[in-house]
Amino acid sequence: MQILDIAVFSHDGRSRVVSLRPGELNVITGASKTGKSALVDIVDYCFGASECRVPEGPILRSVSWFGLRLQLKDGQSFIARRCPGARAAASEDCFVDIGDEVRVPSGDDLRSTTNTEGLGTLLTSWTGIGDHLHEPPEGQTRRPLSANVRHALPLCFQPQDEIIRRNQLFHGAADNWVAQALKDTLPYFLGAVDDDYVRKREELRRLRERLRAIDRELAEQRAIQGDGTSRASSLLAQARDVGLTTVVATTWEELVPALRDVGSRPVSDAELEAGEPSEYRRLSEERAGLLADQRALSEEIGSARAFGRDEEGFSREATEQKARLVSIGIFEGSESAHECPLCMQPLGEEAIPRVEQVSESLAEVSARLDSVTRGAPQVERAIAELETGLSGVRVSLGANRAAMEAVRASDERLQQAQDEATRRSHVLGRVSLYLESLPELPDTTALESQSVELRSQCEALEEELSSDRVGERIESITSILGQRLTAWARHLELEHSRYPLRLDIKKLTIVADTRNGPVPMARMGSGENWVGYHLIAHLGLHEWFAEEDRPVPRFLFLDQPSQVYFPPEQDKDGSMEAVPDDDRVAVTRMFRFISDVVEGLAPRFQVIVTEHADISEDWYQKSIVERWRQGNKLVPEDWPSDTDLEK
Repeated sequence: MQILDIAVFSHDGRSRVVSLRPGELNVITGASKTGKSALVDIVDYCFGASECRVPEGPILRSVSWFGLRLQLKDGQSFIARRCPGARAAASEDCFVDIGDEVRVPSGDDLRSTTNTEGLGTLLTSWTGIGDHLHEPPEGQTRRPLSANVRHALPLCFQPQDEIIRRNQLFHGAADNWVAQALKDTLPYFLGAVDDDYVRKREELRRLRERLRAIDRELAEQRAIQGDGTSRASSLLAQARDVGLTTVVATTWEELVPALRDVGSRPVSDAELEAGEPSEYRRLSEERAGLLADQRALSEEIGSARAFGRDEEGFSREATEQKARLVSIGIFEGSESAHECPLCMQPLGEEAIPRVEQVSESLAEVSARLDSVTRGAPQVERAIAELETGLSGVRVSLGANRAAMEAVRASDERLQQAQDEATRRSHVLGRVSLYLESLPELPDTTALESQSVELRSQCEALEEELSSDRVGERIESITSILGQRLTAWARHLELEHSRYPLRLDIKKLTIVADTRNGPVPMARMGSGENWVGYHLIAHLGLHEWFAEEDRPVPRFLFLDQPSQVYFPPEQDKDGSMEAVPDDDRVAVTRMFRFISDVVEGLAPRFQVIVTEHADISEDWYQKSIVERWRQGNKLVPEDWPSDTDLEK
């Protein structure tokens, strides 16, 4: 990307176009207050700056739009941005025209077709900046930074007040945010971080996610296997100890099948019975029968006692009823059913049982009570007989138990067989419970292979993307640049040029490595040295950008680099006759150096210089594109201002 034209448009539709030559040195020489220094601010504003820094005055008040015609890698474009109003810092109105060849439009054709965000996106893509995202190191709080054209512009401008600073090498770097952004993106612009960095980093993120998922699955299965291996080994050892198996296994793949084989063949009853003598079996069967008899007799006794309790309750209630009814004998001989037998007074009209009725009830209760009384001895006799039988069964059980113990004590083989059977049953139960609780675990061979492969890919990408690798590349690039900077510094006869020079990316300065230690540019004396080091640093970087085809605009704006030799107050039609011979030689040498660098890179690099000096050398005169003297300036004096239009 290089600049073909810089255009300004008046409020009444007129335009002023400054045409430039791509791939060459372009010099705009002129007197003070003609608008030379404003060109840097105009270009910066058209490239999407957040604020219009064109100085307040005739230019800002007489211009309605600023525009640039650009040469792109493929085709051309014209971009313009509306000049902000008196009370605004910037305008969002932007105009864009793209084609194989475009012309500078008339002021009447300008209109808003996009905003600064859209314009910035276009400029970034035209410059060739890819999807580079700088991620700060761990522990730092600043956000990841996506490179765009605004981050490349500090490498393209050297305004008048910055080209002579000893503490600041790059445009805008006095602002800490700009300086940090430049530190973060400069490795990308230099090529220490390649264009595939974002793609590789995204691929690394994706591979890490897959690896984490596989490792989690493997860890879960290994946790189960790890805990299960010890338990399975213990269970298999117990199974071998009781004779359930002879298999010896150590790995998970061997242990589980062995336990499943043990669990599939339980001990049969025949195995248990084979070791028991016939007498012990007879006694066991007899004991089972006696226990059944004991349970039956106990249940019968309980039923009989419940019946006896019910009979006793009925007898008690009947006896009380009989005692109440016996009192009817006092009514014997009474004729009236409605006369009190004591006071002989008549009773009420209510129906009262007759004496005969009460006597009949008494007779019935007495009969039932006699029947119950007669049945009670029979129930007690039955209970006594049942208890006698139960006592006999208990005696038989005791004898049976004694006989079994005697047989058991006299037969050690039986004791051993029963103990062995119990142990086998216990082990089989534990094995079965373990196998039932064991999840179905798939074969992890494929997962382990994937994990190894993914880990290898991640390590390879991490190595490519590591800060150490980027640092090594930066050291290599700055070492190459340092050789060129040292040679150029000696050609320009700069101070400390006898020592090796290097570009310090971290501190954004040039350093001379002397015998007494590093000397940064801030500690080097004289404005001539500061300007010289600014020039060789930016020209060296752009030479690298051009040769390595890096995504940085291929132009460099230099505003009055000769000011330390040729101050404005000595400007008389640009003539350098009043300048001392040594300074005149230094200025000529400086511009010749710039011209030689541009010619060496032609047509891939463009330098635009705004100057007071008008050197009487043919090569310099051929580089001059405009002279702004004797009334000729950027904005003609007859252009109306916005205040004139308001009137």
